[in-house]
Amino acid sequence: MHHSSKILNGRLAAIVTTLRYGETVVVADAGLPVPAGVPTLELALTPGVPTTMQVVELLQHELVLSEVRIASQMAHANTALRQELVDLFSATDLLREVDHVEGIENELTRAKLVIQTAEMTPYGNVVLVGGLAFFDMTMAQS
Repeated sequence: MHHSSKILNGRLAAIVTTLRYGETVVVADAGLPVPAGVPTLELALTPGVPTTMQVVELLQHELVLSEVRIASQMAHANTALRQELVDLFSATDLLREVDHVEGIENELTRAKLVIQTAEMTPYGNVVLVGGLAFFDMTMAQS
């Protein structure tokens, strides 16, 4: 953990410092079924503590991201969390809406880590995709 990090959990701090381009960390609600063998960090303390949003807010300051995926189903089933995420990433072009099964559940087996929160709302899952701090992807397209 570097000196300015707010992460006290050693396992989570290690993932944050080693996340590479294209690797994913999934911040999951309490009900997301995680396949056997997928590295999982259970952070739930009591219902709603911590929330998906609390964990995402912390990680967005700690990680270099290339993309943030949320379920398109949030637009109807979890408008409050969706709006919080839209607001959090409004100054970026990172947020992508994907089908929950295809874009989130089917990607779980490739996750570097699934962080299981105590979020108790539907589709309360966020996929954080690692980016690069030293390379502007628009340079590659020139």
